Amino acid sequence: MRRARRRSTSARRSRRRPGGVTRAQGEYSPLELERITCSLSVWRGEAGRCQWCNIRIEVARRRTWCGNACARAYQRNHIWRFARSAAKRRAKYFCERPDCTAERRDCEVNHRTAREGAGYGPGCHHHLDPDQNGTGGLEVLCRVHHREITTAQAKARAARRRAAKEAATDSSTAT
Repeated sequence: MRRARRRSTSARRSRRRPGGVTRAQGEYSPLELERITCSLSVWRGEAGRCQWCNIRIEVARRRTWCGNACARAYQRNHIWRFARSAAKRRAKYFCERPDCTAERRDCEVNHRTAREGAGYGPGCHHHLDPDQNGTGGLEVLCRVHHREITTAQAKARAARRRAAKEAATDSSTAT
């Protein structure tokens, strides 16, 4: 049996991007737009510059970050699995609530601003600390405290849905 010939890197790349589609100058992807508007990033959209610290990229093989430190800084604040582990390390694997006696490593990470079904994809909602407006940020809680918070959020969501449903039925019966 003959082995299939492996395609070159450029052939694989062109297969991923149908027709070699390129963006016009000044046109950004949604991820790049988020990096431009991020409160932690210094980058403002200039080509050839690091998308975290805005330093000119000197290495030919790099296109997004000037080095691993900037890539890791982005990951820690925007990608859930990295942000979650960084938050746990910051809290030394203990619940951040005062007077909590939960065992070490018996912790979960909670978004201070509820996600409410918005998902855990990459984004500024994973910032470790709240921004200057006080929104966002992650906190480390034991399972009991995390359950208390999520139960309260679920009850509030259910009450909002119930109120919206009642308002819709009231407006339909009034007409």
